[in-house]
Amino acid sequence: MGKKRAITIYDDMDGPYLESLRQGMTDTVEGRYYKFFEEIRKFNKIMGIKKDPNARRTIEIKGLTWM
Repeated sequence: MGKKRAITIYDDMDGPYLESLRQGMTDTVEGRYYKFFEEIRKFNKIMGIKKDPNARRTIEIKGLTWM
């Protein structure tokens, strides 16, 4: 069975911000890297954003107009 989530009640609006800062200071750089992409994945799932498998990725190099 998974870990149960605890409900935290803060005194003011700065509480969640300061808590996230404290948690971020204890994480390693690699842990923050993985957590960032996990949060992006969760956000895209909630918002219904899907990658287009047929999308083409191209780089366009254009001449400068001001020269």
